[in-house]
Order: sequence, then C-alpha cells, then structure tokens
Amino acid sequence: MMIARTTSLALLFAATAPAFGDDAPEPVIAEGEADGAILAYPASFFTEFSPVTARDMINRLPGFSLSDGDTGRRGLADAFGNLLINGERPSDKTLGLGTVLQRIPANQVVRIELIREPLPEYDMRGYSQLANVILVEGSGTRASFEHTLTRNNSSRLASEMESSITRPVGSGEITLGLNWETWGPANDRTVISESPDGVRLSSERYNDQRRYREIEPSISYAGPIGENTRLRVNANAEFVAWRRIISGFAYDGAGQPEAYITQEANERSWEAGLSATVERDWAEGLASTTTFLLTRSDTDNGPEEESVNTLSAGVERAQVLYQNAEEETALRHSFDWTLSEAHSFTFGAEAAFNALDASLALFEDTGGGYVPIPLPVSDTRVEEVRGELFADTVWVLSDTLSLEGGLRYEYSEISQSGPSGQARTFTYLKPRASATWRPGEQRRLRIGIERNVDQLDFGNFASSVDLNSDQVDVGNPDYRPQTDWTLEAEFEQRFNEDASVTLTLGRVWRQDLDDYIAIITPTEIFDAPGNIGDGALNRVTLEWTSPLGWLGLRNATLDGFVEWYDSNVTDPVTGEDRAWSGIAEWELSFDFRQTFPEQQIAWGWDYFYLSDAASYRVGRFTNIQHPGGDLDLYVETTRWFGLTTRLGADFVLDTTERQDRIFYDGSRADGVESLRQQRYFDFGPQVYLSVRGAF
Repeated sequence: MMIARTTSLALLFAATAPAFGDDAPEPVIAEGEADGAILAYPASFFTEFSPVTARDMINRLPGFSLSDGDTGRRGLADAFGNLLINGERPSDKTLGLGTVLQRIPANQVVRIELIREPLPEYDMRGYSQLANVILVEGSGTRASFEHTLTRNNSSRLASEMESSITRPVGSGEITLGLNWETWGPANDRTVISESPDGVRLSSERYNDQRRYREIEPSISYAGPIGENTRLRVNANAEFVAWRRIISGFAYDGAGQPEAYITQEANERSWEAGLSATVERDWAEGLASTTTFLLTRSDTDNGPEEESVNTLSAGVERAQVLYQNAEEETALRHSFDWTLSEAHSFTFGAEAAFNALDASLALFEDTGGGYVPIPLPVSDTRVEEVRGELFADTVWVLSDTLSLEGGLRYEYSEISQSGPSGQARTFTYLKPRASATWRPGEQRRLRIGIERNVDQLDFGNFASSVDLNSDQVDVGNPDYRPQTDWTLEAEFEQRFNEDASVTLTLGRVWRQDLDDYIAIITPTEIFDAPGNIGDGALNRVTLEWTSPLGWLGLRNATLDGFVEWYDSNVTDPVTGEDRAWSGIAEWELSFDFRQTFPEQQIAWGWDYFYLSDAASYRVGRFTNIQHPGGDLDLYVETTRWFGLTTRLGADFVLDTTERQDRIFYDGSRADGVESLRQQRYFDFGPQVYLSVRGAF
C-alpha cells in the first residue's frame, strides 16, 4: 500500500512534466562518452539563484544531494563523498566537502557536470551520481568568509565564522582556513513521573544553560611535484571547550517542593588530522593514488557533578570523571587501469590502525564524603589492526547500459586490555555490483547490491555514565561490527534538465544489529551496547526538484524528500518482533526558494518532520516524539558589496520534543511496570543574521 501511494505521487509529478521547465534559465548540454551520461550545467544556469560560492551552486544542482561520505563504514574508500573538483576528489576525510565548496567563489566556476552513471574515467565508489565542478584555469588569489550572529531563547548572541584565503604558490596553491564558533543556547525541561495507573508521583522543572567555544585552523596545499605527479595535503586542528549548567526544583505529587537539583559539566577536547594524497600517471591509461591519514583526539570531561539538596534529608551528590584519547592511522594505495574507452579496472590495498584509551570514575556522596562506585570496563584500551585488498571495475556495454562491480577482502584483529580483555579476529568478503540503464536521456534506472561492514564505535567497548538521563551503560568487550546486504533500485525521471523525480526502493538484511543487551554482574543488571541478532529493513524514498513556473511562481523551486522505513528484529528481551531502535517510520523535508533577480532579493523556507521513534533497553522503553516538525524562514539580498546578507528564523513553530518512558520492575520480559515518565524539552525559536562572500 505504501509503495502504491508513493508511486502515485511520482506519477503526479510526471503528469505535470511539460510545465516543469517553463522558467528554466538555460537548456543543459548533454555530453560524454555515452550520450547523456554527463549533464553539463554552465555557470549561467545558476545566475537566477544569485550564488556567491560553489556551495550555493551545488545546493541548486537539480536532482543532486551532496554527501561527505559514509563515515559509518570501514575504510577510506567510502569516506570521500560524491564531489569532484576538476575531475579529482578534493578531500581526504579531514576536510568536509561543504567547506571545500564554500572556499570557491561562484565566478571561478565554469560549469558543473552531473555524472549520472559509471564511466571508466571516474571512480564512482558506489555512488549513483557524482558532481564535477570545473574551475577557471589560473584563478589566482581568492578568499571567502561567512559570519553568522544568532539570538536564541537564552537572549545570548552566538557567533560563528568560516574564513579562508587561497593563493598560488609556485605551480600549486595553498589555502589557509580559520573557523570559530561561540554558542550559548538554553532550553527548559520538564519531567513528570506517574505510577502505572496514572497517579502523579513527582515533577521536575529545569533550566538548561550551555556555553560552547570552538576554533578550527586548517592549511591545505595542492599542486604538481613533477611532470606526472600531483600532491594534496590537508592539515587541521579543532579545539573545543564546553560547559553545561542545569538547575531546577523537584516537586511531590501534590506540587510541593521536595528538592533543589543542580548539574554542572565541563568538557575540553582537541582533535588534529593530517592527510596526504599523491597521484601519479605512469603511462597512457595507468595511474596510481596513494592516500595517508593520521588523526588524534583527546577529551577530558569532568568533573561532572550532580547535587540534590533535599529539603528534609540534606544533600546527596554524584560525580563523574571521564577521559579518552583516540587515534587513527591509515594508508591506501590503488592503481587505476583504463583498458579502453569503455572499460577500466582499479585494484589495491589498505591498512589501518585504530585505538581508544578510556578512563571513567563514578563517585557518590550521601553525606559522609565521596565514595567510589565500581563499574565494569571503566579503564580500558581497545586496539584494531585492519588490512584490506580490493578490486573494482567499470564496463560501459553500450550508450545506455553500464556495469560497476567490486570485491573487497578484509582482515581485522581487535584486542582489549583490562579484566575483560581479549583478542579476536574477523574476516569479511565484501562484494558489490550495480547496473545502470538509460532508456533515454531523461530516464535512468540503477539496480545494485552490496555487502557492507560498519565502522567500529570504540565507545561501545568502554563504560559511560549520563547523569542527565540517569543512565549507566557498561562497556561490552564482545561487541562486533554489524554487517548487512543492501539491495537497491533507483529510478530517475528528469524534465527539461532543471527538474527531476527520483524513486528509490531498498531492502537491508542486517547481521549483528547494534542495540542494547543485558550485562549481569553479581550485584546488578546493566545495559550495554551489543549485537542483538539479525534484522531487516525496507525503505521507500521519493525525491524531487521542481521549478514552480507552472503555478505562476517565476524563479521559484521546491525540493522535496519523503522517506518511509519498515524495520523488524526479534527483541532479545521479550522474544517478540519489533522495529529497530531509533528508526522513525516517516521522514520528510521540503525546501522552497524564490528569487527576484532584478531586485537582488530572495526568500524561502524549509520544513522537516520526523515521526515517532522508539528505543529499547533491558528495563525501559522510550518513545520519542517530534510534534509539529521544524519550520525555518529566511530572506536574503545581494545588493550590498556583492555579499549575501540573510535574515532568518529557525524553529519557528516552537515545538516541544517529548519522550515517554516506561520503567519495568525487572526486565521488559516480565511486563511489570514500575513507573511512567514524560520528559518535555522546549528549545524555543532563534533569529540569525549572516553575511557571506567570496572574491
């Protein structure tokens, strides 16, 4: 029934296709080895959107969504995203693609090519489409900046700045960047506790104040280091200081004050990354790419303290100290062999080392001073050594049919120190294959299947404490990465090159699904991250880009996204079938924009909605609601000094997030409720003013 409704909506768009291109600024030229495989959008196509940077242009590329890469998967291959600059991937995981595009002035862009199917000269890396930004040769020195002031419901001003300057150095160019942010939001939180039969037992009302400071310098170089060799180097660092103060009163069932509660948390962290890529042309049709990645980070959280001043029994306190250090080192080398204009072959190897040092201490004071509370897996080191061999191929069988396939073999060893320490080895075979068929320049059908292995979350191996949610999670030394087989079919229909509709059907068969399991100690039962078995997920996604000239709205576009999920897994506690934790059934978003080129003004809105999502613990069930969704509005102009000045308002609907929690006496399997709780979070609307430019 769901698929039928979604397909009907797609057919509705198809029915109005002749009107979609009424106000198209300029026809798009189709080019490439396979006719229509590449759509070239000249810079003039984006003029009506008054772009300032290449990021503005990419945001308005019909039928394309920018991806920074899937960092949830293992290895460097999936972390590069779906963007090319002059035919090459511009970033090596340490620098976001949005930042790369923000640093390029719009007047330096010649055209943007939309690569719609696998071609031998481009490494798709599993993406159905790539965007290739072609720049002016010898663009010289350029700079960009964006500064935003935001007033939130705490009446504080948040300030955020992104800036960069790029200049030629010899035959290459160097980029210096500096981003910083200060942020101080607040929200009101209400917690109501009731007995299973609905009798109010207590209520709590808090004010949550936060302060956040971040600074991120970066430096990049790109250029030749010989006749046939090119080098890209990115280095960046990030320094963060974060503070949170929560204060409020707890009341009994009759509304009388019982206690005054405060929580204070302080956290400081830093992260540094270095990546380098060397590309070399060895002969006609033979090239190699070597990528090196090094990241280090450290987080010091504490002391985090909660104080409960009961009006009748004195003060009780809890304190948490937490520190961790993470590191990642990876090296990847590949050869690209173009056998013909229709066939290419890529092969190579990758090696990586990852580690986490985590230390956690929990203390409690009931009046006689702090006493340590022992926790399992509270002081540990986790290491992973991983190696991978891979081979990929692209084969263009005809002007309308292309094939892409690959095979990876991975070996990894995970070791952990401490009383629960152990060493385990894993091997994975990861094939993938896809076929893209274009029965015309305006239609495209892609079917693909792939096996994936998720990136390890090292935090799952170490214990953690959240005083705000009254939650202790124990580290799980037996945790293993979840894997899946994904089958996907994607159909795209384009209209006059400036409008498109894409319908995607997908199914995921997941093994070792991530969730929470029970860890039993001699004194207590804890929740712990773990693998709960195999599950399945169905997905239907509808996306569209539509100019609205057919409604009489010139220079207006509406982008839409609607997604439906249906997931199931056998609950390890109750033995019953249920949805995956954290998966909402519905997600939708709309993005409207209208420009008035002669007046140099634009306005727009975007709306996002997410349906309820549930999470399951051993002795607790939580349902998370987002009633009303999120509506943002803005108006902007390019009248002054060639800069884009925007005035906007976010979270206009001022909706309140709600969490309904049910606590059980024992586990959920027994079905005996002990407490019901409603938690309300009110973040309030915010207003901002931003100025950005590139020159």
